[in-house]
Amino acid sequence: MKKISDTIVFFFYLIGASLLFMLAAFKNKGRATHKYGVGGAGTLKVVERPEFPEHEFWQPGKVFPLQIRHGAVTFEDDAAMDLRSASLKLSEQPEKSPLDIIMNTGPRTFRDIIEFWNFTLASISDKGEDEPVSSKGLEGYCQKEPIFKEIFAETMRRAPESFSQMYYYSKLVNYFKAKDGKLRYVKYRLIPEDRGVDSGSVFGSDLEKPWLQKRLPEETRPIDYLRKEYIDRLSRQPLIFHLQLRLHEDIQGDKTAIFTQERDWSEETSPWLDLATVRLERALSFEETEKLSFNIGRQPDSLGAVEGFSSKDPNSVNAARVRIYGLSLAVRSFLYKKSE
Repeated sequence: MKKISDTIVFFFYLIGASLLFMLAAFKNKGRATHKYGVGGAGTLKVVERPEFPEHEFWQPGKVFPLQIRHGAVTFEDDAAMDLRSASLKLSEQPEKSPLDIIMNTGPRTFRDIIEFWNFTLASISDKGEDEPVSSKGLEGYCQKEPIFKEIFAETMRRAPESFSQMYYYSKLVNYFKAKDGKLRYVKYRLIPEDRGVDSGSVFGSDLEKPWLQKRLPEETRPIDYLRKEYIDRLSRQPLIFHLQLRLHEDIQGDKTAIFTQERDWSEETSPWLDLATVRLERALSFEETEKLSFNIGRQPDSLGAVEGFSSKDPNSVNAARVRIYGLSLAVRSFLYKKSE
């Protein structure tokens, strides 16, 4: 009986979150989040001598066409303190692809679908025309959930120098079914060519009050300086990133240590390994960028998202995102056809 009631609770949160994102997509006349972005196109080449187990999809030296979209989750102003994203599509098509990888700044994220729901409500409460994110709602939630405040601040980037100089992490656990038949789990990250500083990482008062996200008074750069810098840089030279993965072997019994996103995996047992080189040759046009859609459900059989159907299961966020992205895409497709 308890399992049945928890399943009902899970679907309540799933339906509620889906409706909120659908409404946001209608209101924004497109994307529910990450509305303002910029894109590039090029290739992804798997490393010649991988240090990870032999895998059907990630074959040594294999080259995929690639498109990438960078964005900010909330603000149009590039100088605001916001979460930044890098979404990879291993395809030249706007939708179809053998694999989409969705990454954001900061290595940790929501505990479960309940926290995802509560944060979403906090983000939109008391929302005004000149206040894209409610300080009151977020402040109250961060004070109530200290661990989430820490994680939230960790994801923020304040006025970074370039989209090409940040570290982006996949926030969900996926399967990694190697050819040796041993089940493992995988996470990804995208890092700059020079493997240098993660630009825009917050400190001081921003760590203490991450809900105060607007640009600082002394900031003078235009609101779209990051997007312009990205396009300008690609007009002069290719942009290079390293895509990395880390693996965790399956264990018997409670897998909370693997699946929870409040704690990161150990570097000793799950080191970051080079997976591929991403080479971007050109900037996508505004129209090309806006037509791109991403979904964590687009994965080959040898990978795939780990789903959970309990409201307190960390993988319940996987289940929610697979369905939310599908519904948001349906709304966007409807709006595009209506505007034609």
